[in-house]
Amino acid sequence: MSQIQERAESQTRVGGIDLAIVSNPASAVAEAYRSLRSTVKFARVEPAVRSVAIADAGTGGQHAEVAANLAAALALGGDSVVLVDADFRRPRTHELFRLSNNTGLAEWLASGDPAATLPLVESGIEGLSLLPAGHAGKSGGTLPADLLGSDLFARLLARLRDETAFVVVNTPPLPDFGDALAVAPRVDAVLLLVRSGKTKRAAAQRARESLDRVGARILGVVLTDTGSRRRA
Repeated sequence: MSQIQERAESQTRVGGIDLAIVSNPASAVAEAYRSLRSTVKFARVEPAVRSVAIADAGTGGQHAEVAANLAAALALGGDSVVLVDADFRRPRTHELFRLSNNTGLAEWLASGDPAATLPLVESGIEGLSLLPAGHAGKSGGTLPADLLGSDLFARLLARLRDETAFVVVNTPPLPDFGDALAVAPRVDAVLLLVRSGKTKRAAAQRARESLDRVGARILGVVLTDTGSRRRA
């Protein structure tokens, strides 16, 4: 199990990027993300982990921050990375990088054209590109889970996996939506996110069982808020 302490209140943005791994690289939080990076990079599993989804078991919204910090940690380690925001419900990764969400994954999937140019944007961190969520409301009424369960999304993940070292996918909370269950079988591995003092044990168990039912490969559990803010 990987553990991540609470982020320090005093953390400031660096270059507009609101991530612990960038703003406070010497902190215990940043070190935890570097450890999580090693878990992903050097996992002794076959096939090797090249694409990973963050599945939130009920943290109160920490999934975007964890996905973004993991993607940044991988890029800062010298790998090429694409961070895909598949949370159409409350897209937030673009905010962490102070980027636009005018066009993104939803619009690309709605186009129905696998050859269409991907609306990737540079994150401000060398080697890390972001595919924002976009606006699912522009997808012709198609539900988010249907967009993510489409053959086109599977082809997109395969394409990104071929073109970059790692793909990190942010998904909406499992207790609220089933979207993550459409993504989980299509990636190499899933990290299940649990928040100390917040996520109910029953909710975490249900999330794990749901992932097992769709054939997801759970690489591990990430426990957040394991320490006080004073130590973060």
